[in-house]
Amino acid sequence: MIKNLRRERLCNLGLGERLLRNAHWLGRMCLLLCVSGCTPGEQANTPLRIGLNAWPGYEFLYLAQEKGFFQQEGVRVELVELASLADTRRAYERGLIDGFGTTLIDTLQARHFRTPGPQVVWVADYSDGADIIVAGSGIQDMKGLKGKRVGVEMVSLGVYILSQALEKSGMGLKDVEPIYQDQTSMASSLLSGALDAIVTYPPTSIALQKQGHLKTLFSSSDLPGEVVDVLSIDTEILNKRGKDVQKLLKAFSQAVSYSKAKPEEAYRIMASREGVTAAEFSEAIERGMVIVTEEQQMDFLSPDGKLGKIIQRVNSVMRQVQMISGPERLIDSYSSAYLPQAKLSSHVAVTGK
Repeated sequence: MIKNLRRERLCNLGLGERLLRNAHWLGRMCLLLCVSGCTPGEQANTPLRIGLNAWPGYEFLYLAQEKGFFQQEGVRVELVELASLADTRRAYERGLIDGFGTTLIDTLQARHFRTPGPQVVWVADYSDGADIIVAGSGIQDMKGLKGKRVGVEMVSLGVYILSQALEKSGMGLKDVEPIYQDQTSMASSLLSGALDAIVTYPPTSIALQKQGHLKTLFSSSDLPGEVVDVLSIDTEILNKRGKDVQKLLKAFSQAVSYSKAKPEEAYRIMASREGVTAAEFSEAIERGMVIVTEEQQMDFLSPDGKLGKIIQRVNSVMRQVQMISGPERLIDSYSSAYLPQAKLSSHVAVTGK
């Protein structure tokens, strides 16, 4: 069941106010009470609530839903769509969802606000040019942003990308005026001249790059391997419903495989949800990011894999720009135990057998 909040102008509202404005949240809050108080058998019949914002790499979950892959695997999943990465993370921190498609940055932040916190169980993709900083007329490079108004999602991936881009140009966040908005709002503000530049990504960036007067100043290709998109699940959910999570990942893998076997149909389905054409969606996938297949998951999630090294690097940068602070929370931040072919450890309690 898709809960579409993308087009609501939510950027100036607190999360509590958003919940009151959207009656669908009441059902989810009741669902939360059931999950915390249900018996294992009852939990097996409760959907896994996965929060998402608009991003091509997460659309494979919607493709899995559309093609019935969750049903085939015998797992109930509720996909909860939110307006931004920050909204998705806050929904998780408040216990309103069980897991979320997000960036590694947001996962590390969530681990500092909720105990025991989420673990990365699947690497969806890594951005290789899809995330960009785009500016209006008259700004030719990052140095041209000094003193300018830059739209960015609050305390999220955008801040990370902006800080790194400024650092590479010999500046810092103090040299610009960050304006915190969601993607829809900041795109409108850029086109109207209320903002001088924004940090954005597909599908918003697709429409903006068609504007001849805008200039791309920086992209995630300038941060090779750092902008990683993942599926993270709460540790307590993993302990209680490990087998359901494994079925969820099987369906995710099926959707990726289906898109390779029937790209025209798959891209058409996923593009329609993003509000772009199949050709635009295909370009975003094939030119701006790299999809990680099931066969490649262990390259990232094994104890000595790529993800551990990326986490160390990202954690260091986030602390430098004060996106996180306090004790390190990197131990058990990711796991390969729930991959489709893995054998669940005997200590993990599972339901829905």
